[in-house]
Amino acid sequence: MVSPLDRLGPRTRAVVKGVGYFLLAVTTFIFALQLTFPYHRVKDKVVEILSAKYDTKIGGIERSIVPGRFTLTDITLRSRPAKSDEVPTTFFIKSLEIDVGILAGLSQTGEVDIVATIGSGTIAGTISISKSATKVHLVGADLQANTLPMREGIGLPMAGAVKFSVDLDLPTEKAKTGKLGPNWQKAAGSFSFACPTGCIFGDGQSKLKAKLSNSRNAAFAADGIEFGKVNVQTLAMKVDISKGVMTLSQMDMKSLDGELNAQLSVQLAPALDDSDVTGCLRFAGSKALLEREAKTYTAITATGAPLGPDKLYHIKLDGKFKEIKRRGVLCGPGISDQNMDDGNAGSGSGKSPDSRPSITIQDDSPLSPDGGTGSTDTTTNPPPPAQVDAGTPDAAVTVPTSGPVNESNEPPPPQGETQFSPPPPPENAPPPENAPENAPPPEKGAPEGEAQPVDPPPPQQ
Repeated sequence: MVSPLDRLGPRTRAVVKGVGYFLLAVTTFIFALQLTFPYHRVKDKVVEILSAKYDTKIGGIERSIVPGRFTLTDITLRSRPAKSDEVPTTFFIKSLEIDVGILAGLSQTGEVDIVATIGSGTIAGTISISKSATKVHLVGADLQANTLPMREGIGLPMAGAVKFSVDLDLPTEKAKTGKLGPNWQKAAGSFSFACPTGCIFGDGQSKLKAKLSNSRNAAFAADGIEFGKVNVQTLAMKVDISKGVMTLSQMDMKSLDGELNAQLSVQLAPALDDSDVTGCLRFAGSKALLEREAKTYTAITATGAPLGPDKLYHIKLDGKFKEIKRRGVLCGPGISDQNMDDGNAGSGSGKSPDSRPSITIQDDSPLSPDGGTGSTDTTTNPPPPAQVDAGTPDAAVTVPTSGPVNESNEPPPPQGETQFSPPPPPENAPPPENAPENAPPPEKGAPEGEAQPVDPPPPQQ
């Protein structure tokens, strides 16, 4: 029988043999590297990377026959509480299979396929990093929320089956500083999270640890907020990233304990922290929650948010992504921006009927004669006395003396009023009451409105 190589010419046979030897050498090298590679150093490196936030323990490492594939087993991540009263979060991964793409490495691209087994669920996907972009494709299914670090994200423990997916294509470009970095303005992808069969937020013992950027609010809630349990029948949310905008495109929640609606839009900047955030949270607790979990109902209603015409509490989100501000302002579809203290808003104008009352501070100045508040002084000061030359020997000095109220030394009446002088007494008028018996009648030539001098009574004997 004639071999196929016998049909080739001598030069072709030499080329084929050379290629075969090369492939054999490469294959031998790859398998030898797989069998001799110090994977225990990979284990130590993983512990070192996670040591900044977690106390990490890895039970073991298993190498596979397939080159570039290995498995870490019995991984325990325990968070480090910042305060003594905080409850640490424990995250356990039964196994983490990692497959490094050797062929992708030849094109200067680091590609890793992972499959993590967490309880009864799995997280599987691919992470690819190159000079031009970072791509993440992950899918989590049949996961139990109590086996995930949910407390780190929402500030409360969570129970129930959840699933999620991440699809992100993030370009890498040179920034203004000249360094390469991710450009979120050109990112594309989506993120989804769902709790299809029911979830429970809170465990009845842990306090709500909200992450607040405002130092005053953070100090007020430093010890945490009493929070019980909130039952949710279904929850589904989705975030889309396209054309420089990150949008919350879906937010569906059904619960007998309350209602939650959310809108979110992020105008992406090249750096994610510099992106502008606009959003609105509307929520309320139900009567059933009040009867079952009074503290939880109080925690929901005592946030300082105003109650809108839709009977929901409103919190507006704005600011930069790095420090999102939460403001007690009516927001959402059909409601204009109005502060909770805006007195011009009323029913039908977006103003909460139960908003805080306002007090108008009145002026404490005394009332003026014309009925004003007295804040403007309308009294006319008397003219200054005439200057007298001290060197004149015959200079006259006017000495003020007491007299009737209508004399010239009486201060003028306030502006806006006219002073009336009493009419002169008629001739042959009877003497006034209590007048002395020997008082002479007033002289005819006396000025009008001026009293006549009266002789003093004789001394008593």
